[in-house]
Amino acid sequence: MKASQNDGINIGHYISIVSRRRWFIIVPFCLAMLVGMVLAVKLPKIYEASTLILVQPQRVPEKIVTPVVEGYIEGRINTLSQQIMSRSNLERLIEKFRLFPNQKSTDLLMEDKIESLRQRIKVQVGDPRSRKGTDSFSIVFQDPDPQTAMKVANGLAELFIDENLKAREGMAVGTTDFLFSELATMRKRLEDQEGILKKFREENMGELPEQLNSNLSVLGGLYQQLSNKEENLRNTRLSLAALEKEISIRQATAQADVPTSAAGRVSEENMSVEQLRDRLSLLRDSYTDQHPDVLRLKARIERLEKAPPAGLASEGSGSAGRSPSLKLTVDSERQKTILLGSIRAIEEDITHLNRSIREYQRRIEVIPKKEQELLTLTRDYDNIRNSYSSLLNRKLEADIAVNMEKKQKGEQFQIIDVARLPEKPVSPDLRKVFMISVMAGLGFGAGLIFLLELMDTSVRRLDKLEEEVGLPVLAMVPRIFSVKDRDRHRIRIAATTASIAFALALTAAFAMLVFNGIEPTLELVRQYAKA
Repeated sequence: MKASQNDGINIGHYISIVSRRRWFIIVPFCLAMLVGMVLAVKLPKIYEASTLILVQPQRVPEKIVTPVVEGYIEGRINTLSQQIMSRSNLERLIEKFRLFPNQKSTDLLMEDKIESLRQRIKVQVGDPRSRKGTDSFSIVFQDPDPQTAMKVANGLAELFIDENLKAREGMAVGTTDFLFSELATMRKRLEDQEGILKKFREENMGELPEQLNSNLSVLGGLYQQLSNKEENLRNTRLSLAALEKEISIRQATAQADVPTSAAGRVSEENMSVEQLRDRLSLLRDSYTDQHPDVLRLKARIERLEKAPPAGLASEGSGSAGRSPSLKLTVDSERQKTILLGSIRAIEEDITHLNRSIREYQRRIEVIPKKEQELLTLTRDYDNIRNSYSSLLNRKLEADIAVNMEKKQKGEQFQIIDVARLPEKPVSPDLRKVFMISVMAGLGFGAGLIFLLELMDTSVRRLDKLEEEVGLPVLAMVPRIFSVKDRDRHRIRIAATTASIAFALALTAAFAMLVFNGIEPTLELVRQYAKA
């Protein structure tokens, strides 16, 4: 029986301890509630106002106008946050909304004010309440004055919108300026390359790859002309040789003044028609009918056939027999001069043709080399032209994007929820203060009771008495209450009840401060006090 009592938990014993030492719980608890309420009222309160901003995509489809401002919204918002939280912007905010108005804040250095302001501004990407993801963000500002918190939060939202528009327009304009400068540089390179290509074509005219067929055609024509000229030169030289031979024969005949030449051959002036015909047949074997000697013999034969008989002609042979011979000699010399001139002209033509042929052969030989050089120049020109065309297209797209940004048709920030006047402070956290006060009051009382019970050596339990004495208890004498004892007991019960009611009232008042708000609760108290 004793073992079961020792092993189990004697709830009555603990209740009796709490009942006996109730003031060590009630008093610390009430003090904790009072301290908690004073802290809740007196601690500096920080109010928080937030503005929700939606990131609207551009109104013109990206397939039609490609935006020049790209990147993740988180990165751009962080960049804007750094710009807005710069020293100059924060100084303007301090002056505009008259932050740090009291004397203590006025004595602060500007660096300390700016750092304090930065710590009170928060930019949260995404709205966890609506779960809209990264297409929205909120701006949160904390301040002891709820009006100031609301105004600054809305001012920061407007500043974000303005800075975003300026940043996007500035980025678009910067892109167009960069593309314009690059386009001018690329245009200069293109013009220079065009000049190089034009100069190369002018300096190598006739040696270009597209002129190969024409050069081959001209070279073939030159070879044909050279062949014709060489044939004419041979024929002319043969005619000159025959004429020189004829002249030499005539000169020899004239010197001997005999009808026959030094070689014993009859000259053409003394030949008969039959002899002239035989000579004409011999010349035709060597020359054509257009040869001068053939033509001359034909003419002489015709004259002799039309001449008078031989008897009539012999009468004047003594006086005029040398005139035809002299005339023929002069004609032959004139023909020789003409033939020599023709030979010189033909030789000059042949020299010119050979020079032209060598020139065209050289052109044809260097065409592969010039083709390689032209391919290199053309490739560089095409690359520069393609780059220029690409830059030009991007420049036009950037101009359109700039106009879109100026007309505010691009991506924009739109305020969905403006900052409202906060009713409850976010600091201090009254719920935490309430819980800490309750736990501190109860914990402090329980700790005191535990220490007192450890130091108390009196025996208050039957089983403990038997353990101490070592003898069984035979009988118990009950406590005898007198009238005074009963009165004191009633007073203690009444005091205990009143203290418990006071503790509960304090707890209820503290809970009202926490859950209803300090200002509404104090206002309610003022109304009841006036009533």
